[in-house]
Amino acid sequence: MNVRLAAITAKLTQHLHDVVQEFQVTEDELIKAIDFLYQIGQKNQYLLLSDVLGVSVLVDNITHSSQHHESATANSVEGPLYRNEAPLMHTPANICPEYSGGDILFMSGRILSFEDGRPLAHAVLDVWQTNEHGIYENEDPDQPDFNLRGRILSDENGKFEFRTIVPAPYEIGKTGPVGDLMKAIGRHSWRPAHIHFKVSADGQRTFTTQLFIPNDPWIDSDSIGAVKESLILSIEKCDSPDEMRKRGLDRPFYKSSYDFILHPHRM
Repeated sequence: MNVRLAAITAKLTQHLHDVVQEFQVTEDELIKAIDFLYQIGQKNQYLLLSDVLGVSVLVDNITHSSQHHESATANSVEGPLYRNEAPLMHTPANICPEYSGGDILFMSGRILSFEDGRPLAHAVLDVWQTNEHGIYENEDPDQPDFNLRGRILSDENGKFEFRTIVPAPYEIGKTGPVGDLMKAIGRHSWRPAHIHFKVSADGQRTFTTQLFIPNDPWIDSDSIGAVKESLILSIEKCDSPDEMRKRGLDRPFYKSSYDFILHPHRM
């Protein structure tokens, strides 16, 4: 017998019975709930349901809490739209070379070891994000393949830089049963603008996180509750002619810097 599974099942069953008793759930409501779960499966939205119920973030925090130190970069959920084998690039990189929409953003920083602060050469920064309309490339037939995605190698000093655009906030579950549920219970389904990162290096524990764009209207009410203060970027607007000329640009741009600090495997 799986003792842990038996204990979890018993506890979950008890909580379900408590809800049924407290709210005097009727047979019609039960049938609607079962149909809702059926529709969730048909639309492949179980992960999305877990996200909006706050379960994904809670499980992610529990999973990594024993392995995390407050000085290291905080983890966050991966989400459902990650793609393997994004193009491998050397720093400085450009993850949107064929795409001209949105405000240009240059991200830079270092990848460091938590253990001794040393820079991690040839670490891999796997990046993915939405465009300026809040749409990921694999949701949008109008974007080039692997647009706004890339695996960027840090240099010998652990430094990285890449050109992208400022992402936009977006609604999750706009259609389907999860979206219907959010509307029915009066909750918004907006996520603040963010960039995803999966960071790996030899001898270090791979981790996944999200960095958030400051002053986003949804930064304090993320529909999945993934925002952490340490993951909010500081972004500077650059509009001087000299700065634009140095970057080969004819319009203002933004820049931001962030250092990723990784745990070694044995911690």
